[in-house]
Amino acid sequence: MNEQELKSAFAAELLKTPNDPFKAALAVFGADTGRALRAATEWPADAEVLTEKTRLSGEMGEMAFLPGKAELARSIWERAHGDRTTTDDYAKLAKLYAEVRGFIDKPTTNINNNVITANKVMVVKDHGDNDTWAKRLREQQKGLTNASASRH
Repeated sequence: MNEQELKSAFAAELLKTPNDPFKAALAVFGADTGRALRAATEWPADAEVLTEKTRLSGEMGEMAFLPGKAELARSIWERAHGDRTTTDDYAKLAKLYAEVRGFIDKPTTNINNNVITANKVMVVKDHGDNDTWAKRLREQQKGLTNASASRH
């Protein structure tokens, strides 16, 4: 790779790890820590690197350089098992790792969408035509009158 290609690769790595230029340089130079150290100190302010960072951000978007779910989980896992991790920190990081990985079920709200329709229907019996109904009514009243007169 020529220097321009190396600077382009460094700019892409620097977008992934903006707070650690040495890590970005190691991703480009591998085991050559001497060149990586020099690039980490000189290239973050280099005009070609800054131009390439701007071009890549505009072309691919800022989200393209953020870690995915697997990278985030790996980072949390490594930090939880680091040398300086206290028991309390480990518990918090382990919980965060479990949430990222989906090991912890989040409570859900059950929404009942059952709709009960109570149709208010009045049932009316058919008593026939008006003349027939009036005739039965007179007979019933006559029977009631006779029944009440016979008791007293």
